[in-house]
Amino acid sequence: MSRPRRFALADWLALGLDALAEAGPAGLTIEALCRRAGKTKGSFYAHFPTIDAYLAALAGHWRETYTRRLMTAADAGQGPLRKLAELDRMALALDSRVEQGMRRLAALDPAVAAICATVDRERIDYLAGLHAQSGLFDAAQALALARFEYAAFVGFQQLDLGLEPDDIHGAYRLFLGLAGRGAAG
Repeated sequence: MSRPRRFALADWLALGLDALAEAGPAGLTIEALCRRAGKTKGSFYAHFPTIDAYLAALAGHWRETYTRRLMTAADAGQGPLRKLAELDRMALALDSRVEQGMRRLAALDPAVAAICATVDRERIDYLAGLHAQSGLFDAAQALALARFEYAAFVGFQQLDLGLEPDDIHGAYRLFLGLAGRGAAG
């Protein structure tokens, strides 16, 4: 008889993003997570001493998977415009419910709010850098464009327009086209 696979730290974090997407912050209680995982509280506590530690780790995981990995993958492209197109393609493939849930969680948890603020700065700085590298904008214009573009990206996800995730992504693609930049996808 084989032993069941141990539920690893990465499993708890992936489970948390799924729970956040499906149930929002209310799905991130220890009881709800353990029920979803089919694990005991002891399994949870083997990885995280408190729910606060878990939420901070979850926000860090979101930062890594929803921001840093995308930037690294986009950087593999040739030229700033291709990097922007690849970044757009990847960003539009993300589950917007996770982004929405993380923002709602940030409103409830100061540690998560700090990580969200860091992510916002990183994303804007990255976009500004690519816009500046394109040679089409000076540094001030590139930063302004990055802020405008990112505000639209976050805003489309946060406004309750009665849109499904695919419709939200379609609206953002249209915005990019109107802003002079078509998005791949």
